[in-house]
This record gives sequence, structure tokens and C-alpha cells, in this order.
Amino acid sequence: MNDDTQLMLRVKEGDQKAFREIVEKHQTSILNLCARFIGNQEDAEEIAQDVFIRLLRYADSYQPRAKLSTYLYRIAVNLSLNRVRDNKWKRYVTLDSTKARGRLIDKAVSHSPDQLLEQKEKSEAIRAIVNSLPANQRTAVILKRFEGLSYAEIAEVMKVSVSAVESLLFRAKQTLKKKLQGYASVPE
Repeated sequence: MNDDTQLMLRVKEGDQKAFREIVEKHQTSILNLCARFIGNQEDAEEIAQDVFIRLLRYADSYQPRAKLSTYLYRIAVNLSLNRVRDNKWKRYVTLDSTKARGRLIDKAVSHSPDQLLEQKEKSEAIRAIVNSLPANQRTAVILKRFEGLSYAEIAEVMKVSVSAVESLLFRAKQTLKKKLQGYASVPE
């Protein structure tokens, strides 16, 4: 039994300290995932908070069938997609995590204003193109490329087969290659 499972079983018994440990361990990755779907830090924080509230609310029904992180990702993806679908928030995909933004800022110091403007335009075009993907393809791309999940983990989060994940990623890559010609190379 892994640490997360043990912590979650303690949460199931009402252990507040175990819940805090889970939040501290997973909050950054859940927040970054939500931000990639929503594109607004404040809204992403609200959704990430909702993820942990739901985890606590339904702790008594928790069954350790999958990794806790997979379970949290599933909740975060569903809540994020619901927010986007409700049209209450602007549909926007942020491709940079907080850490990636820091690296971009560090690199940007040596670029000229023209290079920075060109980089910003490319980044905006890529965001718009990724945002135009169907929700299931966009989800698979974000989970694979930016969260580093395996095909099996993505399949668990999305509740589809591994072959369906492969198909989603293949179709997304083909679409991205077509639409991104002239902007940037498509990440593998």
C-alpha cells in the first residue's frame, strides 16, 4: 500500500492531518492542471479547491483501486471541463505551468523586443489552436504533454481504453501539425 493510499484511508477515518498532507503534496499539480484548462489563475485556484473539497466530502466512499493522483486528476479534469462547457468562463488553454513561465521569463531577458513579440504571437496562436481541439483530444494532450502521464494513467483519468487514448493523441497530433505549420514544430 503506497503513502497516498494510507493517507486517504486515514482521511476516510476523519484524520484532518492526513488530509492536509494530501493537499500539500498534490495542490501544485492539481492547480497547474486546472490552469491549463481554464487559463485564469484565480478561477483555477477555485476549481483546485473544489477538487479537494470533493475529495474530503466523498472520502468515506474512497476505494483504493487507482493511484490517488489519478483520482484527483479525474476530478480536476471533470470540474475544469464543466467550467469550460458552462460558458461561464472564457475558453482558454494555458500551456505553461508556473515553473515553465519562470523559465520563459529567464530566457526572455536576452531576447530583443521583436523576438519577444514574435514569441508571444506564436504562443497565443498555439493556445488558440490547442483550445480548438475537441475536449477529449485537448484533455489527452494536456495530460500527456504537460502532466507527463502515461497512456494507462490517461485512460484511467478519462475512463477510456489505452487504445482510445492512443487514437485521441494521434488525431490531436495530426490536427496540430496541420494548424501549426509555420508557427512551431509539434511536440512529440
